[in-house]
Amino acid sequence: MRENEESLLMILLLFSNSYPYDYATEQTFLKGEVEILRKRFERVVLVPRIAKGNLTPIPEGVEVDTSFSEVFTFGKRLAESALAVFSKDFYLELKSRFPSSLRPSYLRRVFSFVAGANLTHKWMENWLKSNRVSVDEVICNTFWFDELAMGIGLAKNGYPSLRVISRAHGYDLYEELYGDWPCRPRAIELVDGLFPDSDIGVNYLREKYPRFKEKYEAALLGVKDPGGIANPSEDGVLRFVSCSNFHPVKRIDLLFEGVINAAKKRPTQKIEWTHFGGAEEIRQQYIQRVANEFPVNARAGFPGYQSQHELIQTYLSNPVDVFLNVSSTEGTSVAMMEAISCGIPVIATSVGGNVEVVREKNGFLLSENPTPDEIADALLNICDNHDVWLEKRKGSRDVWQERYNETTNFEAFAQKLVEIRKR
Repeated sequence: MRENEESLLMILLLFSNSYPYDYATEQTFLKGEVEILRKRFERVVLVPRIAKGNLTPIPEGVEVDTSFSEVFTFGKRLAESALAVFSKDFYLELKSRFPSSLRPSYLRRVFSFVAGANLTHKWMENWLKSNRVSVDEVICNTFWFDELAMGIGLAKNGYPSLRVISRAHGYDLYEELYGDWPCRPRAIELVDGLFPDSDIGVNYLREKYPRFKEKYEAALLGVKDPGGIANPSEDGVLRFVSCSNFHPVKRIDLLFEGVINAAKKRPTQKIEWTHFGGAEEIRQQYIQRVANEFPVNARAGFPGYQSQHELIQTYLSNPVDVFLNVSSTEGTSVAMMEAISCGIPVIATSVGGNVEVVREKNGFLLSENPTPDEIADALLNICDNHDVWLEKRKGSRDVWQERYNETTNFEAFAQKLVEIRKR
């Protein structure tokens, strides 16, 4: 028997990039959410666009449908692109951004977007027909706000009572940073709700697309209670961690230079940096650079990817003084939420969702584009104000409990989906 009997007839289709496959490591974002969603819907169907990699464990009773990944291939998108010229949305997009829409790079993006939306539209209609479900019971949730959300929305032409919502994060939200998204007003028009993962994201949409402001609502992400608290260093060593891939926006080179500057400014201070995540080849390059460039009082380790459980256990088992993020842009960093759940203070750039996670009581905000010297000074401030940073550890735990508790946030989101489906 599921919780909330009134929700038993509802079916949720959750569209991801690859979850529950580990190709894009979305399990970090979605595993906890799916565990809660399955309690509110009779059926939860995971629909990855890419069914590659290892299949990760999923909650009992959750289904996986890989038929969409068989449709959403490069070859079929290429073929569908040729048909995009017959699409009304294609011409409306060209007109709305004319003459910049005629740039070859943007034209290619429009072709690809419209083709992907049309393929998704066709798949959605076929799924509804072949599964013989009542469309009044179905709600679709796309984890990224891209052509999939618009494609499902297009299916509402034939199935008006279908409901579709989308989350939005970083690259799929902030167009000034990542480039214009084709057909954005049309896509927003077609969804029943758009849920950025931060208040800043909501404000961004309200300013850029005010016509649809009633559709926007923040749906904060979250992480589980780790069941313990990390400990600070007690031997005088400054130990800090970071966690990300090596994408340019993460600015690991800048972080690298910041560590060198801190070590040179304070030759008697021992510093240890551990960076989690990243491809093996690039990790090896950084390991070699550490050997060649780091002062004798600084060390760095690059242990690679760890699952969320492994990472949390590492934090709880080893001293950690601060988590550092110097990204040029961020949505809401799951890695940062994991750190504060363990009571680890944070130093981060004043960009995106960072300004909502990092407060005075749990850390320190750098400028948007800090210099290595600014990063170094922030790190050394921890050594010079030991008692203040011990108090910030409690503040980190408080911020997690107030804003990023997985159970609280995902249950609220699940209830919102139920309410939208009932409309």
